[in-house]
Amino acid sequence: MKSGLRNIYIYTFFFSFLLLNPIWVLYLLDLGYSIFLVTVLDVVFYLAIVLSSIPMGRITDSIGRRNALFISSILTGTGIIFFGLFQTFIGIAISYAVWGIGVAINNSALESVSYEYSTSHNLKYLKIIGTVNFLSALSVAIASLLGGFIGEFIGLKIVILLTAILVLFSSVYTLKLRERKRDKTHGIHVPKLGSYVRDRRIMSIILLRVALLLNFNMMLIFKQPYYKEMGIGTGMIGVIFFVDVLLRGLGSFNTQRFAFIARNRFFAMLLFTSLTFFTIYIPGLVENYFSLVFLILNSVIFGFYSNILSEEVNILVPSEIRATVLSVIFLVSALFTALAEPFLGYSASVIGLEKTLLIFSIVFMLISTLAIFIHIMGKENSNFRLIMDKG
Repeated sequence: MKSGLRNIYIYTFFFSFLLLNPIWVLYLLDLGYSIFLVTVLDVVFYLAIVLSSIPMGRITDSIGRRNALFISSILTGTGIIFFGLFQTFIGIAISYAVWGIGVAINNSALESVSYEYSTSHNLKYLKIIGTVNFLSALSVAIASLLGGFIGEFIGLKIVILLTAILVLFSSVYTLKLRERKRDKTHGIHVPKLGSYVRDRRIMSIILLRVALLLNFNMMLIFKQPYYKEMGIGTGMIGVIFFVDVLLRGLGSFNTQRFAFIARNRFFAMLLFTSLTFFTIYIPGLVENYFSLVFLILNSVIFGFYSNILSEEVNILVPSEIRATVLSVIFLVSALFTALAEPFLGYSASVIGLEKTLLIFSIVFMLISTLAIFIHIMGKENSNFRLIMDKG
């Protein structure tokens, strides 16, 4: 394995070693926050992503992926330290803001550097991003298993501070990355951001990824209290998260092998959005161990299909604006999450998690249906198509 690819993989593993994954909501509940207040605090996190995504995407395109990943590790680790030290609403909100900016940088930079490495070394992107996401999931899975038991037997705050140390350590491997010089476009005018996002192919992909990311974000919030309501202990929740995340990683790792399933874009849209809908809807109908299967399947679908959509959007945009376009996806998904979380958090507090999952399944289906409608009825931007043809 070449050193550049190895460093991307090692960086991903340490950055993703989130020991706090199965306990951070439980930590806030233990401090006396309700599920509604947890979601309100989360709004700060996602608003930080919303406000910083496009500026950070443009900065990433300017300063390079390696420097951006280094800054991401420092900000993310610092935000997690603040999260473990502060207990007031304002203090946690500040920690979330710093943490959110770090995540916003990482979101576009890691995907960009993976795509550009694969194209510059004649490697298959789906294999590279599948491995990156598999290692990320494997890291989170192992960390979840350890974090659940450390939290139960030693303390929840210790879990958070250990997480911060490991995320900060990941910055060492960003310094070892060697980023290739990006080719500048000669004689061809690269259109502005709006020219890309207005193209129906990119717009439909953006909305589908927004729906999937919104689903991922909301499941991250609701799974912990959902399992707690079922009477499952903190340590066992860590085990469930281990299985959940590991299977998501395997789904991501095997994207290249099973990519033929998504060869027909319209069929793939219908199949994976429908399956995702049922993995949210059925746990909303019944709260028992049978519903665990659907919640885990929800993660597997995300691990596989999000890679397919990632490749499609990366192919459609050039390096000079790639991180910025990717930042739009995370901006919109963060905005939707920020809008949806307080409503759904209040709903969970008043009418319960099961009915809230039913409501969210409808929200997911509405966004997905809009994306499919744009794919069918939308038009390609003529200027964008001309430029792509010239390229």
